[in-house]
Amino acid sequence: MPYCGNCGSQVSPNEKFCGKCGAALNKPPVNAQPTPERLAYSPSSSPPPPPPPPPTQASIAQTPSAMQPAAQMSQMSSESTVGVILFRKPKSLGRYDTYTGVVTNQRLIFAQMTSEMLTAAAKQSREQAKAEGKGFWGQWADQLKATLGYIQRYLTMPPAAILAETPGNFALNNNTISEIKVKVKDIRRSNEVLLHEFTVEIHSTAGKYEYGMDENSDYVKLLKQVYGERVKMPFGYFSKTINIGF
Repeated sequence: MPYCGNCGSQVSPNEKFCGKCGAALNKPPVNAQPTPERLAYSPSSSPPPPPPPPPTQASIAQTPSAMQPAAQMSQMSSESTVGVILFRKPKSLGRYDTYTGVVTNQRLIFAQMTSEMLTAAAKQSREQAKAEGKGFWGQWADQLKATLGYIQRYLTMPPAAILAETPGNFALNNNTISEIKVKVKDIRRSNEVLLHEFTVEIHSTAGKYEYGMDENSDYVKLLKQVYGERVKMPFGYFSKTINIGF
């Protein structure tokens, strides 16, 4: 039985006031609300959402950063070689470095011909000419042909392999070349013109590059085919081109 909180007399559970002192009887609320702590741990509350699943290989492959190399590889695989040109880079005391200009539909690749390459090509040609019974001038002519023939191998090599062949190789994108100036240079001996050659200035966003080039109509046609009006020939020049043949 409950008791009055004021006088301590025993009271009935249903009474609202004490029958002895008349004090109101305090009763605990029937439907007490749970505390916030109880709500937080109530089994009826919804569980937190699960974390997002890790990205799959398929989703990674669809991101732009992953697709960009594939697009670049596709572009590079469409690169094809149009032709080759023999360039000479002047040095001191009449010496020069030899380069093969590999013209593709996307780039102009400069492939340096090292001394080892030139020596091997000349030696092979000289030994073959000697075995055929040719004299000094015949052997010399065959050595020149060997150099010209050696650069033909770049026609069938992948452009990427050409660029990686030696540390001195580099390339210019065709769309960065603004102008190719071709000048005629006479090579004289005893005031007699023996030969003409071209001096080629290549202007690009990366700078200016100057090389010597044989006066060869095939070389001019190749440059015109790829670079069009960007190739500037000497004013009034009539191509009486010397095509070397032995």
